[in-house]
Amino acid sequence: MYSEVKDHLVHRKESIYFALVVLFSILSYIFLAISVIGIAIVLLMIFVSVILHGLMMGGIRRNGVKLSLEQFPELYEKATMVAKDMGISKMPDIYVVESEGVLNAFATRFFGRNMVVLYSGIFELVERGADQEVLFVLSHEFAHLKRKHVTIGILLLPAMWIPFVGNAYLRACEYTCDRYATYYIQDLNAAKNALLMLAIGKELYGKVNQEAYMKQIETEEGIFVWLSEKLSTHPHLPKRVYEISKLFDADCTIELKEPKKKVWIGLTVLMAATIGMGVISFVGLKALEKLDLFSEAMMGLESASPLMDAASTNDVDEIARLISEGEDVNQADDEGSTPLHWAIQDYSYEAVELLLQEGANPNTANIYDTTPLISAVFMGDAEMVSLLLEYGVDTNYVDSEGYTAYDYAVEYEYNDIIELLENR
Repeated sequence: MYSEVKDHLVHRKESIYFALVVLFSILSYIFLAISVIGIAIVLLMIFVSVILHGLMMGGIRRNGVKLSLEQFPELYEKATMVAKDMGISKMPDIYVVESEGVLNAFATRFFGRNMVVLYSGIFELVERGADQEVLFVLSHEFAHLKRKHVTIGILLLPAMWIPFVGNAYLRACEYTCDRYATYYIQDLNAAKNALLMLAIGKELYGKVNQEAYMKQIETEEGIFVWLSEKLSTHPHLPKRVYEISKLFDADCTIELKEPKKKVWIGLTVLMAATIGMGVISFVGLKALEKLDLFSEAMMGLESASPLMDAASTNDVDEIARLISEGEDVNQADDEGSTPLHWAIQDYSYEAVELLLQEGANPNTANIYDTTPLISAVFMGDAEMVSLLLEYGVDTNYVDSEGYTAYDYAVEYEYNDIIELLENR
């Protein structure tokens, strides 16, 4: 069973995706290298990666338990035999670290040293007689080293930013390493159990119905199931179990095929919804711009006219031009405020004087029953009050609260304004 598949351990898609990611990465590095800034970015990325990786591995090397002939010798001897059979000339350093129940392992390389880090959640299976399952996990990581997946990682870094393609290569690598590990430990059942452990945990993996679990490839379908895998660096676990079962025990493995109908329907709906939302947003923005409501509504200027804008910014030349073209100097916005109100609120003294000269009514009240004079008093602007007084403003106007401009000046204790109004 095992000898027949030795020439098929590398997953068929690994080489295809490898060519794609290498091509993209090389082009990216060439593009970056043609500029000083690009070279600096590449060097900085490499430097930061090396430093952070070195700090992490430094902590693991000192704090983790290193397997050797003195430390868990039986498993270490088995791992050594697998590494030798796999053609790894120098035995990788193996460390076990506490993981607070997390089931994981990874292979790495640092300054010429191959290392495998095994989380204690997996390594504890040794105490339960599941040495083969642990050996599968170690062999899987050895395969990453054998296939140079770790060594070329920095070369392929730019490609990892390509949606789908970079992850597709990494998933193919996982399939390859599952095959390598299964072949070299010569134990298909242990290999499947090790993968099931990642799915349900180390307490219950032995009770899982493997055939029913693999059938989830067909029964659990849809756009989000499909997308969750395509955006992941690892294949879904039922597919990993099925892949090694199909390769190493084809006669006893039922044929399974991942349904794609709902995926295509989901992709169509998702794309249509995305395009629809884009069109709706575009049309909506255009409609708001056409009605001149987008920017003005954000500022509370729903009915601001060009003359009001000019008055607010004290643009006397624009005010003169607009009036000469027929703009109504006493036009009101939705709140009943005239350009004169706008100018007073923004301390536009020259604009106020020009508007008054052009016939602006200084006694117009807005919906809040506020006249230009009362508005100037609210702001404590004695200079503005003085200017309005020069143009015959009505100081006796009484608002809905029964107050005059003078009453407000007294209430707010604006003594300079009180004096101006008393001498009126």
